[in-house]
Amino acid sequence: MRLFVYALLAVVLLPGLSSGESLRDRVVENHHAYIPPGRGPFPTVIAIPGCSGISTNDPAIEESNPELHEDDLLFRRHYRAAAQDLEEQGFVVYLIDVHTAEGVLTACAGEIQKERIARYIDEAVAWALEQSAVMKDRIHLIGWSMGGRGVLQWLNGPRKESGNVRSAIAVYPPCGGQEDISTSMPILVLLGGADDIAEPSECEHLIRASSVRERIVVRSYPGARHGFDIVDAPSIVDIGNGMTVGYQKEAAEASWREILAFLSRDEMTPAGVP
Repeated sequence: MRLFVYALLAVVLLPGLSSGESLRDRVVENHHAYIPPGRGPFPTVIAIPGCSGISTNDPAIEESNPELHEDDLLFRRHYRAAAQDLEEQGFVVYLIDVHTAEGVLTACAGEIQKERIARYIDEAVAWALEQSAVMKDRIHLIGWSMGGRGVLQWLNGPRKESGNVRSAIAVYPPCGGQEDISTSMPILVLLGGADDIAEPSECEHLIRASSVRERIVVRSYPGARHGFDIVDAPSIVDIGNGMTVGYQKEAAEASWREILAFLSRDEMTPAGVP
């Protein structure tokens, strides 16, 4: 998180694949599956973490790694806890570890571009459609921070109208430089009113200018910082460069209700109806 500001500015040449080469193997090797008990198939959430990553290495090794700051560890634990919570609500969750797939520990200095994350989402959706536990027309996306930015980028891609992905959620995504959102699916965007990392005004401007703004639900929580839903975090953590993260109980609880209500509403909508 400490170098996140550069992620919004940097142009990074990533170790690329040829245009015809698939990322599928990287998705399969670097995801973490949360599958509810009982007989499926189940509605499914493909979850994409923020720049701190989600590695599930031995916690003792992970927490003693000098390259990981406490704010990175807070976010890592949060993404895994959120996946478990969604599983308890009856969703299959595939938490996609794009960091390990790309060979980086964190991506807060711009190591993974939004276009790259969108390609991973493409591959994750295609792979999920092959899994017996997955309801093929009940796939949802959720991304936090950098992952939310990747979700917004994916919404402008060629597969967005496939009919398999029913909705998308972006939690405190950086919206600066993002192209117009153009899709027929419902979108939920959750913002921290006091976010000094992913400026809420940039997302609000993007959404106001969007041609499909009537399909976008926006919730902004006054006084909430980046990472406002991380239960284990203090109310404020200074991560340098004038940036902060911090838990806010009211915003965390309200945003979780919004996520569940949004997903539940979509699950009640017949397939094929936007």
